[in-house]
Amino acid sequence: MKRAALYARVSTEQQTDKDSIPAQVDALTKYAKEHNYEIQDVYIDDGISGTLLDERDELQRLLDNVKKHKIDIILICKLDRWFRSVKHYMTVQEILEKNNVPWKSIWENYETESPTGRLMITQMLAFAEFESGNTALRINKTFDYKKKNKEVLSGQVPFGYKIVDKHYEIDPDKAKIARSLFETYISTGNMCETMRLTQGQGLPKTQRGIKCMLQNRKYLGEAYGQTGYMPPIIDEETFDTVQRMLKMNIKSRRTNVYIFSGLIWCSDCNNKMTGTTDEYHAKKRRYKIYRCMYHYRPLKTCQNSKSINESKLEKYLVENLKDLAFADIQEKENGKSVDYEKQIAATEKKLARLKELYINELISLDEYKADAAKFSEDIKDFRQKARELEGSDKTQLKSLIGTNLADWYWTLKEEERRTLWRSVIKRIWYGSDKNLVVEFL
Repeated sequence: MKRAALYARVSTEQQTDKDSIPAQVDALTKYAKEHNYEIQDVYIDDGISGTLLDERDELQRLLDNVKKHKIDIILICKLDRWFRSVKHYMTVQEILEKNNVPWKSIWENYETESPTGRLMITQMLAFAEFESGNTALRINKTFDYKKKNKEVLSGQVPFGYKIVDKHYEIDPDKAKIARSLFETYISTGNMCETMRLTQGQGLPKTQRGIKCMLQNRKYLGEAYGQTGYMPPIIDEETFDTVQRMLKMNIKSRRTNVYIFSGLIWCSDCNNKMTGTTDEYHAKKRRYKIYRCMYHYRPLKTCQNSKSINESKLEKYLVENLKDLAFADIQEKENGKSVDYEKQIAATEKKLARLKELYINELISLDEYKADAAKFSEDIKDFRQKARELEGSDKTQLKSLIGTNLADWYWTLKEEERRTLWRSVIKRIWYGSDKNLVVEFL
């Protein structure tokens, strides 16, 4: 009695009552019994596309059992449940032929036990692959048309927007809540506290969901690499401030507030330094310090054993802020000679020419996508640099050094001090040479 492996697969978007997994398994089981086959096992790839050979775990398990000589024949319902490309078919067929295992489609007249059957399958798969390629091309052209007209491409609408006549429009009530989320995170600098203050307003209920929302560039009006694709809800300054704070990854602590957490970096190994406490034994006093944990880990990949005292750093910054800031302002203003707007315009022209090449079929879709992604990333980078130069007038920093900081700084709470420094400082570098470098926003 031949041992038959029953294989069923369905893609989530193609699942119907007729092609469902239960329908396929029932049909295959019935066929096996009618033809006196012993069912070796049932292999089911549920919700996996036929184009993803390596991700079809059950198919890989089936092939392993073929190599172990546990299977004599494979039964499937339809050819498209088995393969959708000639390349995948030839790859698997080589394994099956090497182990003398044929397969048969019970709803179609396809089999691999004869040369004629194998030829028919190759031809059918080639035609199917050709049609699939044409379908993909038509879909991409449709998407290009929709993008050109700034239409919505999917049913997922960011919180704060609504769809009107296939275009994004602002939902006033929800947009107000979205703006409040960004503002709340800036004021607290803490994800948990932000979630607590904004709960019950229809926002995501997980930290991951809130973070994704805070990182979504659609709130700037950007989508699919295009600016102005939709009306913005958040201004660039607010969005950039939130991104800087998210990168700092400051964690809330129940007992200690580390004022410079996320700001101090080790200049020896280019990693963030960690806030901790150190006890001065003579007076039994505890001090907050920052040190590079890569020096203290078992592998000891960094040689920087020096720590920096938080209170001493605060005092240094308060007393020397004007001198440090003046040097940084002069340096940034001298760098304004770089014209990023011209570079943006030139790259946008390259992107337009690239699209013309694709439309005129002078380059392939893959070539277009690869180059378009690179140009879009360059434009994004130039815009970021241009924004940094625009902000190099150092409004906040100039305002801060225009006051007598020492008169009021020490009246602030620790959380307020932390917010203050993060509003003007990008990084503080400190290394084994004890050299301190302050990099301002």
